[in-house]
Amino acid sequence: MKKKKRSFGISIGSSSILVVFVVLCLTTFATLSLVSANADYRLSRKTADAAAAYYALDAAGEELLSDLAAVLEKARPELEADEAAYRQRLETALQSFVSPQLWEAGVALSVSPQGRWVLSCGVCQDDGWRLRIELDITDRYLGRQDGAALKRLRWQALAPGEQTEDEAPPLLGPGNLPIG
Repeated sequence: MKKKKRSFGISIGSSSILVVFVVLCLTTFATLSLVSANADYRLSRKTADAAAAYYALDAAGEELLSDLAAVLEKARPELEADEAAYRQRLETALQSFVSPQLWEAGVALSVSPQGRWVLSCGVCQDDGWRLRIELDITDRYLGRQDGAALKRLRWQALAPGEQTEDEAPPLLGPGNLPIG
């Protein structure tokens, strides 16, 4: 009697299943890598566009600041002029100030509760980005200190659709509390 040999090796069918499984795994990982790379590309493109828009807005703000400094320098009164005459002269000069990037409100001069003179203006670009600017001009123009810098109280870039805390409605107020 012949003894039958038993083989315990891998058969042809199981090796084919293993090859199909490996190919399927490699295809899945390749697809995930492609999707991830595409998402990274779109995110980096958005980041680059936002950075370019921000720096263009910042450059427009610096240009507006330079133009405003020139207007303020021309409006500076003589040494004997009083504060009211200087304010009138300054407001007249600011009303005639025109810039293509200037926000629709123009340039406004106000006096803070501490007696500081504050210029408020903004830059608006075609793509919707806005730059809100507030400058303290007290020391340089009212105090007649030529070396004093314009103090930037606010230099706030706003993305399209974004609001400042001044523009946003209050969170809690008599009109928006639940009744009940």
